[in-house]
Amino acid sequence: MKYVSMDQIPIHANGRIININIDNVLKKKLTDMGLVKGTEFRVDGQAPLGDPIKINLRGYNLTIRRSDAKNIMVEQL
Repeated sequence: MKYVSMDQIPIHANGRIININIDNVLKKKLTDMGLVKGTEFRVDGQAPLGDPIKINLRGYNLTIRRSDAKNIMVEQL
């Protein structure tokens, strides 16, 4: 299975989080928001200039900066 960063998942596509490769402080914030290994999500959209991206996971919407999404490895479903 090929893994890509979260920012490479197209709009209206689903994915599953594989790993978060980011510093511990930001990683804790992201995991507190539900971005943990194995979580499935859907990319619902992006801002007009492409940053941030809007994802839906665990029944709620979350926006995440594209620079942070580049450090989250996922598999597209």
